[in-house]
Amino acid sequence: MTRDVVQGAATALVGRAGTGKTTELLRLALEAAQGGRRVLLTAPSEAAVARLRARLPQDVVPGAIECLPLGALAFELLCEARANEGLAALTAIDDVRASQHFERVGARLFALEWTEFVNEEIDPEITGLRAPERFSAAAFRLIRKLRASLVSPEAFRAMALRGAMEFYGRPPNFADAGLIMDTDPKYRDSLHVTPAELERQRAREVDLVKILAQLYAAYAEELVARGCLTPTDAIYEATMLMRQRPERFGAARRRFAAAFVDHAQDLTGAELGLLEALFGEALGPVTLAGDEAQATRGFATGARGAAVFKRAGRTIPATTSYRSLPAIERAARRGLDPASAGALERSDAVELFRGSTARDEARFVAAEASRLIADGLAPERIAVITRNLGCAHAYVDALLAHGVPADVAGAASLYEFPAVLDALAALWSAVDPFRHEYLLRNLEAPWLRLSDASIAVLCGDAEAPQPLLFELPEGAGDEDAGPRWDRRRDLRLGRNVTRGDVDSALPDEARARVGEFRAARARWEAAARTLSLPELARTILAESALATLGPGARGRFEAGLIARLIAEIDAFAAREPLAALDDFLAWAECVADAESDLLNLSLRDPGAVRVLDVEAAKGEEFEAVFVVDVRAGAWPRYYVPDAFLFTPKYGMIPKENVGDAAAARTAKFTYVFSRSKIRDSYNREERRAFYCAASRARTRLYVSAYGRPTRGRAAPEILAELGG
Repeated sequence: MTRDVVQGAATALVGRAGTGKTTELLRLALEAAQGGRRVLLTAPSEAAVARLRARLPQDVVPGAIECLPLGALAFELLCEARANEGLAALTAIDDVRASQHFERVGARLFALEWTEFVNEEIDPEITGLRAPERFSAAAFRLIRKLRASLVSPEAFRAMALRGAMEFYGRPPNFADAGLIMDTDPKYRDSLHVTPAELERQRAREVDLVKILAQLYAAYAEELVARGCLTPTDAIYEATMLMRQRPERFGAARRRFAAAFVDHAQDLTGAELGLLEALFGEALGPVTLAGDEAQATRGFATGARGAAVFKRAGRTIPATTSYRSLPAIERAARRGLDPASAGALERSDAVELFRGSTARDEARFVAAEASRLIADGLAPERIAVITRNLGCAHAYVDALLAHGVPADVAGAASLYEFPAVLDALAALWSAVDPFRHEYLLRNLEAPWLRLSDASIAVLCGDAEAPQPLLFELPEGAGDEDAGPRWDRRRDLRLGRNVTRGDVDSALPDEARARVGEFRAARARWEAAARTLSLPELARTILAESALATLGPGARGRFEAGLIARLIAEIDAFAAREPLAALDDFLAWAECVADAESDLLNLSLRDPGAVRVLDVEAAKGEEFEAVFVVDVRAGAWPRYYVPDAFLFTPKYGMIPKENVGDAAAARTAKFTYVFSRSKIRDSYNREERRAFYCAASRARTRLYVSAYGRPTRGRAAPEILAELGG
């Protein structure tokens, strides 16, 4: 490490991946903690904080270094301030629960019950409102970014209205040749606007601002009223309160002598604001370690931590690479910037592969991982890194098929995995056997394994059905479904399974299995009267989903998934002590419908190949890394803008030109999209994600994709640029 010392503010510890920044940061933190001083050691993500905590020496003086996420610190500060004033305690919630609060707030909007709609002060023909669920998701993403950037509802409204006034008050030259050439031909009609059309678009934009500002304010009020805060909300509220009433946080400012922040390039505006509130605007006692080339959270969270490096008064550059072989470094840098690294030379350290199909690529990855393990490499020293874990199932299945143990971590839904769906089906059978989508899954699951023919029998009518205790009235059919519809069909499968109406038509083996299922349901219903929710769930799963797991890699992986589900049940029961199994299942359905970026999976198997997304891979290193699905549209992903964008300069930028309009897009969106080079910025961030993933490898790097490369217009073909 060499030091470039300049009198000034914060200390910046900067360098490319693998140059020992985290090691040096820990050394500086331990040095600062000497002599009874207390220091804060943190990072933008909980996973990164956990890695820092694991690397602390065992002999650290208790309390000398507090290693915790900034969200947890902000929550502590708020709770202490409220306790000092005799106010009720706060409740920490996750983003999924926050989204449910937001849905309640928006319910009246989507029912068009707001006074402004009733009084015709706002036109209901608003960008995105044609699809309420899509509008709600986009609005929630925007509000999360605003909170993460310390933008209040009032400030948002003011910036949005000012942006509209400045843009439409002095509109740009939509006939500019450069603008027209930069615009996709199918959207050039949006630039043919008259003053009347611009005024119409302005009015709808102002209405959109009013709606979003009211939604944002109502959401904030909902959180305050219920005392519920996500980590982002806690950071926002704590920072704002410290700015407004600094006298309440004197002890908090004296709590730490210094702070040390890893992965500082991913800090949001709110996280920087919290550090400034604690340590002063200049951040003098703060050391920030990071790498601008690994800033991958700008579009997701509005992160802008890389800008703080330019404010540093002292810079400590890390220049020596301690991780990757030179060939791997060149490949990573070429993916980051094809013009800077030159042509790649052939090397045993880097292998490129392009399969004809997704299955070909997954088989290649699994076969190579299996070979590496056979050669003596521990499975946990191998990583498969994908841009989006939603695309990782094919690679997981291929690894398990080759007998390679695997585990997953990153932004993904637990409820997308078949083993978890089988477990949920077993739980649903104890609550409602007439949820036929789950009942059918039970009949096909490994613990029952009925054939298609047996299931068809169970779905059919009995020759001599038992009479119903309460007959449905005549004409009880669904009028929209036609006169031939019969409500009994909605009950037939569940009735046949629970009552045995068609048992005589089943083969002996199938009849025995259905009988065992019926008996298990009776036991579970009886157990529900005496057991707690976690005990009941464990009992059901032990007799169903867990009972048939094999000893191999697949059974090990599925056991880990079900263990995560049980942990979810335990957490739910801790939050809701009086809840029953059906309450958890209703909650699970809500979580399953949530956006994947609101969810997260952590590793559970320490001896398995890691299947990770980029954010989960940050800070890690492996002997061998597979960077997979590196094709246009997957990595880099195609940029698909939300129904509306927001920037402090332009305010709201609606995409869809709704109402009586000839063009599909608004003139403002077309102009800003072109002039701000949004797609180019997005693709640069995707390249940084590739660099971050590739630079995790020490001795072997595999880069793979499938299918033919595209022309690389909307998104570059990184694998083709590398020579694959």
